[in-house]
Amino acid sequence: MALEISTINGTTTITLARRFDSDSAPEVETELKKVIEQSPESVLFDFSNTGYIASAGLRVLLSSTRTLMKAGSKVALSSLSPQVRQVFEIAGFTKIFTVYGSRDEALQNLQKK
Repeated sequence: MALEISTINGTTTITLARRFDSDSAPEVETELKKVIEQSPESVLFDFSNTGYIASAGLRVLLSSTRTLMKAGSKVALSSLSPQVRQVFEIAGFTKIFTVYGSRDEALQNLQKK
C-alpha cells in the first residue's frame, strides 16, 4: 500500500510512501477516494517518508485536495523534505497548500480552526 492512514484527534492523517510518482499515483488516488467518501473534517498529508514526488503525484494531490475542500474539509501538508519542498515551490503549490514543518504543528493548527 502506498499510504498509511490513521485518525489523530479527529484529523485523518495520510502518510505517503517514499515515492509519489506515476507508479504509485493510481493506487494513492484509489485510496484517497475512499478517504474522501468518509467526508473527514480535516486531512493532513504527511510527507515525512516521501523523498520524491513527480507530476503525477502532484496531480493526484491537487485533485483530491480540491474535492476535499469543496466538501468542507480542512487540508494541510507537513514534513516536506527539501527535495519535495523544492518541487512544490517550483510548481507554485506552496501558494496553494498550507504547509507545516512537522506533523505535530500541523495537527495543532488543524484542530484550532
